Amino acid sequence: MNIYLIRHGETDWNLIGKVQGREDIPLNDTGKSQAKKCAIALQSTGIKTIISSPLKRAVETANIIANIHNGMEVIIDEDLIERDFGDLSGMTYDRRKYFDTFGHEETMESLDKLSKRLIDCIQRYAIKYLDQDIVMISHGAAINSVIMVLSDGEKGSGKTRLKNACISILTYEDKGLQLDSFNLSPEELADKI
Repeated sequence: MNIYLIRHGETDWNLIGKVQGREDIPLNDTGKSQAKKCAIALQSTGIKTIISSPLKRAVETANIIANIHNGMEVIIDEDLIERDFGDLSGMTYDRRKYFDTFGHEETMESLDKLSKRLIDCIQRYAIKYLDQDIVMISHGAAINSVIMVLSDGEKGSGKTRLKNACISILTYEDKGLQLDSFNLSPEELADKI
């Protein structure tokens, strides 16, 4: 089975470089367009199930994809929510870099806890929907933590900047997750399938 792990479309905070964390920011017009492109790229996959983070930007992305795919139901799962960035949430990346030097990262959800939460969630749905491909909508730091674990630290957190509305493909076989592709644009996914 394939799991299409998608980062939500662009928000205004993405555009200006603010750390969103669990702030509930909606998609902007570009983000809505990106979500439509994802939906179109996924048309030949035969997906039947979409699971999303509860944050607006993820739910909007999921709903746009669902509507283009005959209005399939979107399942909301708290475990797909973005990393809790604590005191860093709402800061621009430049300010965060300065702030990081003072050791305030202890207010953040740990990377180990984040990756375990996401991988446990993905595996739970992989087992439940073993006979079909699924879509899961989440966030940049959350998805990067999965990529980091599945690539043994070669890619992902600290090494990969995920594009908005990018698609990563995970496979699930013999009770194990594998990273097939990551950070694909909808156009790159369409070429791959």
